[in-house]
Amino acid sequence: MFTTFARTPSESAGRGKANGKGKGRQNGASPPDAPHNNTPPRSKRSQVARACDLCRLHRAKCDNNQPCSNCQHRGERCSNSGTSDIRTMPAALREIQRLKSQVHHLEQQLQSQSLSLNSTASTSLTTPPLSFAPSPASTRDPRKEQGIPRKYWEGIYTSTAQSHQTQYYGPASSFYFIGRMSSYLAAALQQPHSDHYMQPNSASRSFATPTSPQRGPLDEIDLPPDGPTAADTLTGTQEDYFLDLFWQSYHCVLQIIDEADFKEHYKSLWAAPRRSRKPSALVDIVLALCMQYGVGVVPRSAPATQIQGDVDGNDATIAGRWLYRRSQTLLSAELESPSIMTLQCHILAVYYLCNASFQNMAHSTLAVAVRTAQILGLHLEPPESMPRKTKELRKRLWWTLFTVESKTCMKLGRPLSAQISEATCSLPADDHELALLSGSSFASSEDNVTWHTYNLQNTKLILAARTVYVAFHDRCAEVLAATNGTTLYSDAQALETCAHFLSTGMEGLTSWRDGLPNGLKTKRRSSGEPLSTDKSLLDMELYAPMWLQRQRLLLELLYHNLAMNLHRPFVSFSTVPGSSLKLAHGHAIACVDHATAITQIMHQTLTEGDTLRGWHEAFQWQWNATLSLVGYILAYPLVPPTQSARQAIDSAIDVFERFGRNFAVAASAANVTRDLVAKADFLIMRAAGNGVVTPATPSSSDFGGLPANHGAEHAASCSNVMFQSEMDPSSMFQNLVSGMDSAFTIDSFNSFESMLTGSSNMANLWDFSQG
Repeated sequence: MFTTFARTPSESAGRGKANGKGKGRQNGASPPDAPHNNTPPRSKRSQVARACDLCRLHRAKCDNNQPCSNCQHRGERCSNSGTSDIRTMPAALREIQRLKSQVHHLEQQLQSQSLSLNSTASTSLTTPPLSFAPSPASTRDPRKEQGIPRKYWEGIYTSTAQSHQTQYYGPASSFYFIGRMSSYLAAALQQPHSDHYMQPNSASRSFATPTSPQRGPLDEIDLPPDGPTAADTLTGTQEDYFLDLFWQSYHCVLQIIDEADFKEHYKSLWAAPRRSRKPSALVDIVLALCMQYGVGVVPRSAPATQIQGDVDGNDATIAGRWLYRRSQTLLSAELESPSIMTLQCHILAVYYLCNASFQNMAHSTLAVAVRTAQILGLHLEPPESMPRKTKELRKRLWWTLFTVESKTCMKLGRPLSAQISEATCSLPADDHELALLSGSSFASSEDNVTWHTYNLQNTKLILAARTVYVAFHDRCAEVLAATNGTTLYSDAQALETCAHFLSTGMEGLTSWRDGLPNGLKTKRRSSGEPLSTDKSLLDMELYAPMWLQRQRLLLELLYHNLAMNLHRPFVSFSTVPGSSLKLAHGHAIACVDHATAITQIMHQTLTEGDTLRGWHEAFQWQWNATLSLVGYILAYPLVPPTQSARQAIDSAIDVFERFGRNFAVAASAANVTRDLVAKADFLIMRAAGNGVVTPATPSSSDFGGLPANHGAEHAASCSNVMFQSEMDPSSMFQNLVSGMDSAFTIDSFNSFESMLTGSSNMANLWDFSQG
């Protein structure tokens, strides 16, 4: 069971030595007969005064080499700072996380300035370097942002209302563009020309206020009584009719009122035994807006002696004005303690004023609306304790106000009031559950599109356009500061620099267009692309509800209008000889393409249906597009795109005539357009007869840098511009005027008379210098 192992002599000797050594240590002395150990002594480990930073961090053995073997192996820099705040692995991980957060923060700052930095690669214009380090408060200049000097683009002071007082409009406004066209026509025709005759006769140019009972200055008329007259009072049946129009028209695009709550509120105003309802600011402004729309779809019955474009007290644009006035009177008592209903009234009043062409009153009302929303805390995320229906209504109110304010300020070229940096309110939702909670019976569409999806996509579109708009005008301010100029049109290099910047910044709008759900896109015939400028006709869905068709059309028209306005500053009426403006001319073509798309959509929609009939904002978009078309053919009279632009103007006149059957400002716009196009046709004839290309006409090399979505179509058509003009300009002119209608007749030249005040010889009209 047991196994015995024999011990060798050597093992016994070794064990004896070990035991003897142990006993000697235990007794304090070695035995005298202990054998001498011949094994060499173990070498002592070299001591390092202080490990390097890397070895200390990894708790690794360091040596005295410089660099140490560990750093050599890792390929790291060997250093010994002598002190270290990081002594443990958790501390090191915390430091790494802190550095990552700092890098992420700096990347966000760089991304916000990337648009400004991208443009410096293609221009010799230099700007001061960006600095993210905070400057001392004593040296900080509030007029300069991040150390970049700015000199903003000067606008125009002009009178656009009934008064002779002038108002300011920025470079992005249509009024500034009208002023540029007026100056060009005065120089080209060598006759004085006023931009007063280039604006249609609107209610704001005829009446001092929407509530004025008669035309003329405010100090020369008798103000109406505070309350409505017997003729102005609506019966209950009439109010029901106009309120039904609201749910069919504005409610699907202006989603700021809960239908169920409003109807309950309206019902409470008719408590028995009253024969008329109690006053309500919200009900009054809704009725005023619907009367404005409802009268706008009814043909006018003007006297035979009245001028077609003459705005009188019965015009649709100021229908329901006494309801508007009573609503404003009731709101004056709510300034100190506003409510959600107060804000709803302000937003609806802005729409009413814009439709009536009282742009400055609308802008002032917007300022009150923004302050009211901030007083109510709508710019902040709603509390979690609120019901979802209430939270989403507050979100829609804030973002609707934000989009209306942004559209108005960009349209007028004025500073923005609602700052997105101060808002924490998230974007509104558009899911099916919320659509059911809203109290409105709108069926869902394809691709999970509800009637709330329009509100969300409209907000995203305005956000994308506003980002480009702000960045573009900030860049223009930097360029003007660098060149010490007041306008871009006196410096070709500055104009091209800003054109390059805009080319890199339009991706936001393109991304929105590509990401729009198919359910909110109007299909095109002949395999055309929705929301494109390929001139394909709309393929209107036969059985789509009216609210969905209107949402689709308004989204596409707004997209084209915003894009057109961003490109329009590059429609230049004069260029520096020998300068190359490839990108600038490309933007000019993109502008006229979007203007043509608006005109084609409007013309087809009014011809084939009633979706946009009486829609005042659609008319204003058409007028804005017509100005771009006329400006383009004036600036570039002998290039191929001018022919299609000229044909689009004829369609625009037809659109105005159709709108003019319902409200006078559209009929006046048709007359103004005929006058402008008659002047343009004459200048085209003169340029083609001389066989020379005007200074503003781009050469073949000027169209090399078109935007991606426009360059392919027009680069080929414009590649031989100079060749066509030099070889056979008369044939090009014949092709151009072959499609002109009766606008180019003897009668049309009567429009020149307005700018020849004081001239006794009408023959002077044709005495133009040909030099």
